[in-house]
Amino acid sequence: MNSFEVHLEAAELKKAVPEEVWIRFLTAQRWFSGKGRAITSVMPVASCPVDSAMAALILRVGYQSEFEDYFLPLLVGSGENADAITWINGRPLLDALSHAEGWLRLMAVFNQSIHPGVRLTLETELIHGRLPTTSVVRVGAADQSNSWALVGSLFVKAYRRMQSGENLDVTVGRFLTLHHTPHSPVLRAVLVGKGAWGQATLLSVQEAIPNQGTGWDLACAQVAAATRQEIIDYDVWTKLGTRVAQIHKALVSEQDEGFGTTPIHVPDLDSVARQAKALARSVLAELSSAELLPEAAEQASLLKAKASQLLNRLKAPRLPIGSCHRQRIHGDIHLGQVLWDGEDFTIIDYEGEPARVWEERLRKHSVAKDVAGMLRSFDYAARAGLPADADQTAHQTARLWRNLARNAFWEGYDKAIGAEPFLPSDLEQRSSLIAMYELEKAFYELHYELGHRPDWVGIPLAGLLDLAENVPVKRRATRPKT
Repeated sequence: MNSFEVHLEAAELKKAVPEEVWIRFLTAQRWFSGKGRAITSVMPVASCPVDSAMAALILRVGYQSEFEDYFLPLLVGSGENADAITWINGRPLLDALSHAEGWLRLMAVFNQSIHPGVRLTLETELIHGRLPTTSVVRVGAADQSNSWALVGSLFVKAYRRMQSGENLDVTVGRFLTLHHTPHSPVLRAVLVGKGAWGQATLLSVQEAIPNQGTGWDLACAQVAAATRQEIIDYDVWTKLGTRVAQIHKALVSEQDEGFGTTPIHVPDLDSVARQAKALARSVLAELSSAELLPEAAEQASLLKAKASQLLNRLKAPRLPIGSCHRQRIHGDIHLGQVLWDGEDFTIIDYEGEPARVWEERLRKHSVAKDVAGMLRSFDYAARAGLPADADQTAHQTARLWRNLARNAFWEGYDKAIGAEPFLPSDLEQRSSLIAMYELEKAFYELHYELGHRPDWVGIPLAGLLDLAENVPVKRRATRPKT
């Protein structure tokens, strides 16, 4: 393909492509985090050629008081492309990461270490030697915060929204890879973008993990099977709890910079509680002005009546000094972040919650945050996995599945962490700590769904209503008999 008719430099694209075209394209993408916000400007600010038909572009999106930068590799098409961003000189301009050809061309950057461009330089890091070549590509699903593809035996992820510094997914992934940690992906290579504006991780390359789907797929299938009165294997969730605990232990196995442990003090947890309460108030205000489906609107009305009760529950337990610690954790663990191969789990995606600002993701937390995230995910699956025609009995069965799956997960986690101070030994303090993070997570979920998946708003709303009814209890280390 020859693209001499189209100039892919940032300055030329700024002249050739109207702002409204960029806005229309961005607001249709799942990975764009600015949905629902007033966009004041969009402009290309930097570019770097990949080859004659492709360039890496940095697109800056302005809002009233801030801006965000997005990584957008562009590919010049040669035919009729219905998904073209726009047409320039009779040629379609494409999002390269929506096409197998774009991924193959982008992977070619790893053949050399530095690629200079206009206010953007691409630099590569090979962690385990040269990458294998292939022509086989499967472009990933669009319903993600990032973009990904399977390129031969490699899983390649593009981080669309740029964050200053190294992405945590790479920082943690490199640490786990160099420490030969099982049940986590092997990181093979990294692509970094550098310019006067700073530097950011653009691409990571991992060894692909053969799998039968995610833990979410397995959980939803179990929920549907439970409503058909089929026998459910809850031991898989005990195994998942064990794997999460093993990752937590691996992340403090060495006192490397950014890893290791820090004692939790009461002011640390008070800060978490204050931020959680501020998030909750913001989300409740957001909810009051949102356009909701009738069932969700009814749930929102019920939640409003219980708002004060929930806000009062967002308080930090008074833990004795030394009873537990803070450390690097996964940060956004849920059933969709684990791969299931039919026998065991692999834990993926360590970059933290996509709707959190970067500074928040960098902070160390109690492992209770990850535990709470997984407990909330079982609640999500119990609701999302129900058949469309589910009756009251099916709903009760799904809730029972949720409770048994959560208990099984906790059984595996609690046994695997042993006597180390990952969580308070006092069961009431432990329960209160997890409950605080679980309530925070539910409000975060509501914020995320309002901005990204309005049709799913009912799930965190129902979860918050359940949490309003349930007083935290001491968590058992053993599963109740079924």
